[in-house]
Amino acid sequence: MKTKIWGNPEKAKILVIGHDPGLQKSQTIADYCFFADYYFQPKPSRSSEISKYKLAEALYSYVRDLTTGQFSDDMVLITNLCNETLPSSPKGKTNYIPPEEAEAGLNAIRMLLKDSSVKLIFAMSQQVNYWLQKLGFYSTDIGFLEKAEPTKMGADYIPRYYSPVISGAFKEICGNKYLADNQYCLFPILHVKSYPLRGNFLTYEENYANCKKEVREVIDSLKVRNEL
Repeated sequence: MKTKIWGNPEKAKILVIGHDPGLQKSQTIADYCFFADYYFQPKPSRSSEISKYKLAEALYSYVRDLTTGQFSDDMVLITNLCNETLPSSPKGKTNYIPPEEAEAGLNAIRMLLKDSSVKLIFAMSQQVNYWLQKLGFYSTDIGFLEKAEPTKMGADYIPRYYSPVISGAFKEICGNKYLADNQYCLFPILHVKSYPLRGNFLTYEENYANCKKEVREVIDSLKVRNEL
């Protein structure tokens, strides 16, 4: 089963890149990335459906927060680096995206962007940003790549899971501004499951504040150039 993108490329100004369709606590596969379609339907009453609605709701709240409400919800385009269903990782582990799936996903993203009006990209999670850098989508941070590289232990395990060489590498790039394919402003961000920041993720408060500041500056610059 393949999860479908959500949004109108011709109208979208923001692209959100998630991980893959797999959920850590469920075998359910979304018809659309992050169950985004649920957000535009009446709020469900069944608990299993409410959780899907809340994930979609959190994603749109996250984007509005990062962009200080400068864009309407229908200007957000949502995909994953890998929309193919991957084998579930061991309990509590992150699904491993194989190199060939990551490359195919990036090719699909580039095709999506080609026919879009996207100006800003938010790329979620450490593994996604590892592959986006490794495959040349945006500037390489050698220190991050070395630390975030998948270990053979996880990549060779059955079922596979993502295990970085050194944990905590994402903090080095999270919230920073990069240029993707020499034309799109890209910001690595935490996965939506960490929004709003709480618990251990409060250590990212400075990254988050810096990201919002940089995003606002990019938006103001785009407005000056009449590109929004």
